[in-house]
Amino acid sequence: MRTRKDRELPDLSQIAFDDERRVVGACLLNPALISRCGVLAAAHFTDSDSRAVWTVLTELGKSGEPWDLASVASELARRGPAYPEETLGRLIEGAVATIAIERVATKVRHMSLRCRVVKEIERLQGLSLDPASDLIQVLHSTRSAIDTLAAEYDESHLDFVLAGPSLGTPATGAHVLDEIASFVRRFVLLAGSELLIISLWIAHTWAIEASDATPYLAVTSAEKRSGKTRLLEVLELLVRRPWQTGRVTAAVLARKIESDSPTLLLDEWDATSRGNPEFAETLRGILNSGHRRTGKVSVCVAKGADYKPTDFHVFCPKVIAGIGKLPETIADRAIPIRLKRKAPGEKVERFRHRLVSGDASTIKSRLSTWISSHLQYLKEARPALPEFLSDRQQDGAEPLLAIADAAGGDWPSQARVALRELYSSNNAADESLGVSLLSDIREIFLERETEEVASKELVDTLAKIEGRPWPKWDDSGAITPNALARLLAPFDIFRRNLRMGRLVVKGYKRQQFSDQWNRYLPPLVARVSSLTDATPLQAATELPEVQLGKKLPEPHVAASGNTVRPHLESGVAT
Repeated sequence: MRTRKDRELPDLSQIAFDDERRVVGACLLNPALISRCGVLAAAHFTDSDSRAVWTVLTELGKSGEPWDLASVASELARRGPAYPEETLGRLIEGAVATIAIERVATKVRHMSLRCRVVKEIERLQGLSLDPASDLIQVLHSTRSAIDTLAAEYDESHLDFVLAGPSLGTPATGAHVLDEIASFVRRFVLLAGSELLIISLWIAHTWAIEASDATPYLAVTSAEKRSGKTRLLEVLELLVRRPWQTGRVTAAVLARKIESDSPTLLLDEWDATSRGNPEFAETLRGILNSGHRRTGKVSVCVAKGADYKPTDFHVFCPKVIAGIGKLPETIADRAIPIRLKRKAPGEKVERFRHRLVSGDASTIKSRLSTWISSHLQYLKEARPALPEFLSDRQQDGAEPLLAIADAAGGDWPSQARVALRELYSSNNAADESLGVSLLSDIREIFLERETEEVASKELVDTLAKIEGRPWPKWDDSGAITPNALARLLAPFDIFRRNLRMGRLVVKGYKRQQFSDQWNRYLPPLVARVSSLTDATPLQAATELPEVQLGKKLPEPHVAASGNTVRPHLESGVAT
């Protein structure tokens, strides 16, 4: 009797190798066949030659330019090591019959999935056999792998990818993200940049296993009835493993995140944190550390008659909604979404869960399928990160930009524009007192075109700036030289003796501020100045309009008055 070890298993790599070359060869002979292979992406090819040629074919097909074998060979050579003509010849020799192209293309995708299953099993086996590994993390990783692979195999998902969103057009990430944006804007009044980032963040919840960091969404408003809860209700229909909650105990919060790895939709954080100091402290710890995959918090857990500290992993996507500002340490890990109450004339569609859940389920299925097919790419992606972002902001932006780059279309460029607008407005709104002071002092030096200024003269000028705290610093009146010195001391800027004519006074030199201006203030555009007319430098904050690439139905949302507004055909409310 033959044992399992005696059985000869098929060589998956060889089967995949043959089928991949059959599909690529057929498309080399007939470029029109590419449109019938929408189920395939470059990531599904295990053979490097087939993958390289397929990448060139699909990109040439998108350009709309006619091509032949010579142009394909030329493009391959331009991209890297030259492929000899016999490589293309061998691909053509094994070309599949035209009538079978869809069947073999689907087989290639399924074989790619089988190979990934084998790799996942090997990886999980290695983790399970390691006594030092965290069992909870092993179980989470196992469940995540099963969910992802099963969703990709789902034939209904594959049918959509084959048919595409319309008239046989292959589904793309840009199409899926446009659909998400169109759905969200039906019910919530948002600026274009906010809607764009929220759409990417929804996709990010499905690709969380590809990320080492996650950006929070800080959904805030000045007053109630501004749409915060409604936005969470819409997100609940689209994100992966949603957990919408308001009041929850500290013990449940940490345990739920570790056991389920949900997408946390935390409403009314301000009221909850004020009412329960223990919860507020636990929440702060979870949010401070939970933006990184290695983040954990320690909570006392009863073990018999004793209580012992236990570490809980708290990495997961999170939305925190409430009135007012978040603590600075949490806000630094979040992308700001500032909602406003609808003005007269501004309308959104009424939200009825049972009536729209079907539309949301369709979008969610398409999103899950697209993310599954690009998950390996997202794990390896290293998108170009804007220099205007801080290190922590770049950590949060990286997974969103990786998704935007994978989606293609206008999403890569517009995602970066949207981040600039949101973070720039946030920096201006949440500017600390010390940074505000540095900014105002820089303006004073620039206007005066001087290299030094006396303390008394500096505080007198600060006290004349309207809308700032300096004119009414405390009960005694305007800011004083001593108060100014205390504010500047943490920046290592101290008063010194200055000689002005025959007098020696206390004051500051311009060079004392240069390093701190460079570190804490935004860069300045070049200014034109003359001996008679000096124009102060201004921060470079003007942004182009955000536009998504696909025309969508007429919006139900009116403009909210923010700086950046995408057009109607962008897929974002204007």
